Amino acid sequence: MSKFKFKTFNRYDEIRAQKGIEHTAMDELDQVRGTFRVSLQDMTSKYVKVELERVARENEEQLKKLTNEEREKFVFANLFIHGWKDVLDGDDQPVPFSQEAAYELFLHDEWLFVHLNNVSRNIHAFQADPRATKEKTAKN
Repeated sequence: MSKFKFKTFNRYDEIRAQKGIEHTAMDELDQVRGTFRVSLQDMTSKYVKVELERVARENEEQLKKLTNEEREKFVFANLFIHGWKDVLDGDDQPVPFSQEAAYELFLHDEWLFVHLNNVSRNIHAFQADPRATKEKTAKN
């Protein structure tokens, strides 16, 4: 145990980080790939560490059969994607969200996987809304 009590810093809004933010994925040709609820990939977070262990434990046999690339997409789909809107199949019909469908989508669309992975790692996207902070402070 340390004899020092160091200052603790909040790097992001913990609720936004866990519940996720809505992000519309648009490629270079302005094609909308869908709107996704993405949570923060902060490997220093106790919450993420616990959830990562849970996903690994619950899917141990399946994960053993996957390549490293497939495993990364499976874990990302199961841990950091919480929903979507406007994701379409080959017939332009909406695809209902599930973690299984998200995993299949990432196997099919490498660009989308990389894009959402980058969004999920962008800590600035998970900062507290300054307007909400001001309103909350004003009410106190």
